[in-house]
Amino acid sequence: MMKIKKGMAVAVSVSGIVAMMTSCGTKKDEASSAASAEVQKPAEITWMIHDGMKKENGTDDWAKEFERLTGIKMNLNIVSNNEYAQLLDLAFASGEVADVFDLSGDRFAAFVKQGAVTDLTDYIAKSELSKTVDKQIWDSIAINGRYYGIPKERPNGTVSYVRQDWLDRLGLKQPTTYNEFIEMLRAFRDKIPECKVPFTAPGLFEDQYLREFYQDAKPDFVKKDGKWIDGMSADNMTAALHRLQDAYKEGLIDMEVVTNKTSTCRDEWYSGTVGVFTYWAGMWGDTLTKRLQPNAPDSKVESMKIINESYYYRVTPSVWCIPSNRTPAQVAQIFKYFMEYKNDGGEGQVLFQSGVENQHWKQVGDHLQPLPLSTNPKELQLKAFVDPVLSVTPLKVTDKKMDHSYIFNKSIEDLNHKYVQLPILPTSRKYVKISSDLKLLRQEVLAKVVMGVMSVEDGMNKYRTEANALGIDEVLSEFNAQ
Repeated sequence: MMKIKKGMAVAVSVSGIVAMMTSCGTKKDEASSAASAEVQKPAEITWMIHDGMKKENGTDDWAKEFERLTGIKMNLNIVSNNEYAQLLDLAFASGEVADVFDLSGDRFAAFVKQGAVTDLTDYIAKSELSKTVDKQIWDSIAINGRYYGIPKERPNGTVSYVRQDWLDRLGLKQPTTYNEFIEMLRAFRDKIPECKVPFTAPGLFEDQYLREFYQDAKPDFVKKDGKWIDGMSADNMTAALHRLQDAYKEGLIDMEVVTNKTSTCRDEWYSGTVGVFTYWAGMWGDTLTKRLQPNAPDSKVESMKIINESYYYRVTPSVWCIPSNRTPAQVAQIFKYFMEYKNDGGEGQVLFQSGVENQHWKQVGDHLQPLPLSTNPKELQLKAFVDPVLSVTPLKVTDKKMDHSYIFNKSIEDLNHKYVQLPILPTSRKYVKISSDLKLLRQEVLAKVVMGVMSVEDGMNKYRTEANALGIDEVLSEFNAQ
């Protein structure tokens, strides 16, 4: 398959094809009319997908079930997650983009600004989705008060998982303050022989994995009092860097944190040598528990409420979009038979969430029981393409209840206890030009400061000077002009 260089994605999708996409885009009055008209069933729908159920676990059968239930052929274009952005851009450039695809973050905002996706506001207003989806979720994906897609699922977030059996051995309670958190890590380091890494994280830039250390700081753009600022240069970053530097110097944070990947951290956790690992709430609580037990049979995993000084956060949701070169009639068809069907509270929602009956799940009384993966009988098919726990609409059917483990439920409860919903990052021409260099600068400063190669003060000065030279003030000006 054709490869393109990193950094070309936005350039391809929003400059080379904008004219084509906007020239045949739907107008608001046409959309409003189509949203109210009787909708004919389409012959087929094409969906470009890069996550969820793997092909080897039955995506072909899932597509056949969709066709059996709806009478519509579902063409699944399943691509690698790592190549999704580039392949989507190539699909736009070739004029062969799927009927449905997903976008997130600044790419979503960029596609919207350039008119590459359909404004679905009028369709949503006339749909039950306007009422059944939480307003906070709608607000998180709104751009200038308009909606250009449907949230894939309720945004998830990370929580900190701890070796509760180690706490029990030491007679300690879960920490509620930063000082207690640090004392716990010190106790793991000094009094638990098998502890090699008190706290691990995949890198330093993605602060969702280091919430106890960053607290109210964020090494990225943040919205404060209704205005976008550069969190990396904010005053509260100084205190966060001191916390990270001190903890790293003491050996409380994984010494390989700068080069770690999430897979590296998971493998460390599974080995039984890590005390705390911050990762996704829900299903991952089960996975982190089950895969740890073969190496630590007496282990007990607990999620933690966030310490008083900090908060967890939910990421911005991925948004399922329709390209703007579809006619109003086509948009109405895709909206009704894909967007609404996957959130219908019944058979469609069950299919998107749990897959095919007797292949991915079976009916047991009034419960839906996931079945083992065909590729790994030791693991269950817990979802198809939408996490049932993170669905944006409730199930209306009453015979599809699902039982979850203690750690599954507890992690969701701890996330909900105290979190902030992240907003969509606005678009900026200047940011597109400097984003790669800016991210490298942030990562360089974080690494050198935390590892002690550079002082916190020198690191902050270096960052502010070089970020200014890159033109970060222009980025913020463009952000705040929207």
